[in-house]
Amino acid sequence: MPTDKIFSNTLNTLEKSLNLRSIQHKALSSNIANMDTPNYKAVELDVAKQMAKQNGSLPGLKLVRTKVGHLPIRSDRSDQVTLKAARPPGFSLRGDGNTVDIDRTMGKLAENTLLYNATAQLISKKFKGLKNVIKGGK
Repeated sequence: MPTDKIFSNTLNTLEKSLNLRSIQHKALSSNIANMDTPNYKAVELDVAKQMAKQNGSLPGLKLVRTKVGHLPIRSDRSDQVTLKAARPPGFSLRGDGNTVDIDRTMGKLAENTLLYNATAQLISKKFKGLKNVIKGGK
């Protein structure tokens, strides 16, 4: 059994999830900070779509390392995410063109925080399990 399979893709996937959740947090925080800025357009990140894109679930070519002597393939594209315009509020009395829906944004921020914390706990459990294996299960 090759030793590089001990980590599988779990840690890479969890790392990408944390990075994307962090970007989403910054975008949502920016929306909240600009809730009174005239003509500000709220943005957000579709984390599920980005995860699918980065995990190769979307159509496209997948690079494969054919020989050990070849350079490793870098497929980490977490710095190349695209923020999309957030859904504008269904009804707004604002006349300044701002599209921040504070209630929806706060709800999305709370959801994102919970998912970030859950992912961080999964990574922690993975490392505790590996530490246990290294120590011999004691």
